[in-house]
Amino acid sequence: MEGPNAAHARFAAQLRTMNVGELRLSDYCSKSLGRVVDASDYYLDIYRYSLEKALEISGLSPAEITIVDYGGGHGILSVLAKRLEFERVIYVDSNPEAHFMARKVFEKFQTGPDIMLQGDVETLKEWCAANRVKPDALLAMDVIEHIYVLDEFFAALHTISPSMSMVFTTASTPFNKRVVRRLHHAMNVDEYGSGRKKGFRQLRRDHILHLHPDMPDKQLDYWAENTRGLIYSDIERAVESQSPNLLLDAYNTCDPATGSWTERILPIDDYEHILLPYHFSLQVVPGRYNDHRHGPKEWMSRYYNKTIDKVKKTEPGTRRERRQYRKALRVAPFLYLIVNANR
Repeated sequence: MEGPNAAHARFAAQLRTMNVGELRLSDYCSKSLGRVVDASDYYLDIYRYSLEKALEISGLSPAEITIVDYGGGHGILSVLAKRLEFERVIYVDSNPEAHFMARKVFEKFQTGPDIMLQGDVETLKEWCAANRVKPDALLAMDVIEHIYVLDEFFAALHTISPSMSMVFTTASTPFNKRVVRRLHHAMNVDEYGSGRKKGFRQLRRDHILHLHPDMPDKQLDYWAENTRGLIYSDIERAVESQSPNLLLDAYNTCDPATGSWTERILPIDDYEHILLPYHFSLQVVPGRYNDHRHGPKEWMSRYYNKTIDKVKKTEPGTRRERRQYRKALRVAPFLYLIVNANR
């Protein structure tokens, strides 16, 4: 039986040579999976670290643990977990295209999760209740910044299992100013539109006009502006009850049709406040740059990673440790949000 390092290396070698084109996916899925394949060593490092953290905080071995790959998309994390001999892997994604892509990936590598669910956290909750399963850990890569109502999301997870640990990654870091500027630009494009594509603000205004065809333009503009961050049904309630949605952040915006936020940036205090009622604690770990690349990008990645690698603890004690931790957060390209149940 090969060890975890050998299994990881073998899967990495297979992933590097994967031909995404032969899977006959949609353009969106091909690009999504292609990004992972092109930087396979980097993404597998992230997934391996996340899986190891799940084991660490649960206190279980791979042969004992049940994990959820939430918003699993292409399914690469699920494949790696099974290659590392995790006992049970539950894949969850609400997107039918993602399910099709994941099935193709599982067929390609002849490995996949034990359970595949199409839906959201409520689907997971119903399945776990019906099958009397309490997962030990949930991993969600680049998902948390898109979830419409985080309070409801964590309430559902707490119902599934109050002792479940969680590992999230998010590139929506509030600490790295360069990342924040890039994400603010993306938010503005989604909010105000580009070319012939309507922005979310115009979609909200059109919806309000459809509901209230006699509403004056000035009021339409007011409500279009002050329902940012709401889905259509909540927009209707806000207008009817005269309750504007006054977001503190000037950029965060979501698709009114789906509720998916555009890479929402939240202060860490907001996450801690949301988690508090469920007795979950939060650790924030700075993520590393891709130093598997060649040329100037590799040099820059290694330079910044030296700063990030100085952080040995997520709860630094000395003044020097706190200073190093803050500096690492400022340069990190993404964050690990590690949620632990206060048992």
